[in-house]
Amino acid sequence: MWIVASDIDGTLTGDRDSLNRLASRLRGLREAGELLLIYSTGRRLEQVIAGVAEEGLPEPDAVLCQVGTEIYVSPLTEHAQPMAVWREKLLAEYSRQEAVSFLKGIEGLVMQPSEFNTELKTSCFLDGCPKPDDAADEIRRRIELYTDRYQVVWSSGRDLDILPASSGKGKAIRFLVERQGLAPDRVVVAGDTGNDATMFVEFLKGVVVANARRELLEFADSLAGGDVYIARKPYAAGVEEGLEYFGVFNSSAS
Repeated sequence: MWIVASDIDGTLTGDRDSLNRLASRLRGLREAGELLLIYSTGRRLEQVIAGVAEEGLPEPDAVLCQVGTEIYVSPLTEHAQPMAVWREKLLAEYSRQEAVSFLKGIEGLVMQPSEFNTELKTSCFLDGCPKPDDAADEIRRRIELYTDRYQVVWSSGRDLDILPASSGKGKAIRFLVERQGLAPDRVVVAGDTGNDATMFVEFLKGVVVANARRELLEFADSLAGGDVYIARKPYAAGVEEGLEYFGVFNSSAS
């Protein structure tokens, strides 16, 4: 069985025709029992559910929300609760109050809407800062002595998240894969921005879509030992291209 773990926005979405084509092929594999589909996203669960209903996203088997701080497995409904064992693991190392304190006094910083600030995720926008990259570096500097408990995820020249050190997209996927007794070497990840980078750290097979931001392209170039495919096509067409490269569709179901 293959496990495909993909970001949503800018990775799968962006071209509805190519998403429809990819979704059809992924559904075929899932129905044949040859694919586990995971979404790893900054979206909330209800936004993912709406995306399946309204945007043409194929039904997933699991959803990792809020940049890997929440894990949901079937049945995926708006009233589903995040996996308790993952939540408790992260709460043991994370203080929301302390995380917020690292952001004090940063000129131009704006907190993200409350629904994206949770007990395990402290998120802000830095695009209003005079020098966003310098602001991100300053926040990283403040957290240097606490990296056993916190990590900074900086992406898109705008979004900064302070997360538990043990969380993030890549570690959340690995936790779920190992908990379900699946083979990590059968995982293919896909993304387009810096907050997807940890997926490429944790797994050897990865797809970077053609529309990816420079931050992820440069990160992918720096990796050693993995097999990262840089797609020629953007959005879902690029994901499809990468899955072809890795042989995911070498099946009668596709």
